[in-house]
Amino acid sequence: MQSSRKATTKTWGSWTDRAWTDRAWTRWVRPLPTIRGAVCLACAGLVGLALLGRGRAEEPSLKPDAVAVFMRAKLAHSSEVLEGLALEDFDMIGRGAQELSLASQASSWQVLQTEDYARQSTEFRRSCDTLRSAAKAKNLDGAALAWMDVTMKCIQCHKYVRDQK
Repeated sequence: MQSSRKATTKTWGSWTDRAWTDRAWTRWVRPLPTIRGAVCLACAGLVGLALLGRGRAEEPSLKPDAVAVFMRAKLAHSSEVLEGLALEDFDMIGRGAQELSLASQASSWQVLQTEDYARQSTEFRRSCDTLRSAAKAKNLDGAALAWMDVTMKCIQCHKYVRDQK
């Protein structure tokens, strides 16, 4: 069955658009609900992030301080290790592991003065040293496994600190 819409030619300025047939029309109109849905989801996500960020900005405990700056530096060293693992760059892995180990000895690291916290810091340094040894031996699998251990130590320690506060 033919549609009642006839092929027409649009003229815009100095060029002529091709004839809009029923088939060409549906090719342009059919994806519109999907595009509209994607745009709506993106907008909703942005609004949600804006509201989430606004709520966090009002919390006084999340103001940047010396510990937050220090933790960001630790995160940069961690990124260096991960990049080294991805690129199989053992020098980068070793440098990142050494920087993490050295950072754990800094006074900014000592956010709690408990025996458990000191034990966790020692375990973290030991894991960093294992990572550095694997990088020195150019053992990618050993370095990846050691990195998993370092990451687990970070997660356990951060959980411990949150639970203490």
